[in-house]
Amino acid sequence: MNHLELKSPYDGSLLTFSVTHKFEDAIDFNVQVKTPYFSGSAPSSTFMAVPLEEWFKNMADDWDGWKGEKKWGDLESRVLLSATTDSTGHIKMKVTLAGQDYDSELRVNIMFEAGQLEGMARDAALLFA
Repeated sequence: MNHLELKSPYDGSLLTFSVTHKFEDAIDFNVQVKTPYFSGSAPSSTFMAVPLEEWFKNMADDWDGWKGEKKWGDLESRVLLSATTDSTGHIKMKVTLAGQDYDSELRVNIMFEAGQLEGMARDAALLFA
């Protein structure tokens, strides 16, 4: 497995993680978003960051909701992910991708269902193993 594609059941938006290199202490990957209105991508790495699969597992463990935001970001802040939930099982994932100049940003919100979290966590663990 070298990529993971997460699809919103609401508007078909896609969040894709594609592994480019695996090292002993890190995994380099690209993050791509495609929505009906925007698309973009940015490189990222697990180097000196909380493992991304742990972020997904943490959300799956709290599938019935949590307070505040669950955040993940890489060392260089090229990719920032933030997730919130509401009382009806909707997960809003905010994806922020930084451009090569670090001043430009693409920020999108992608909606998921709580029932998708377990599969996301399982697939993320396989991709980033």
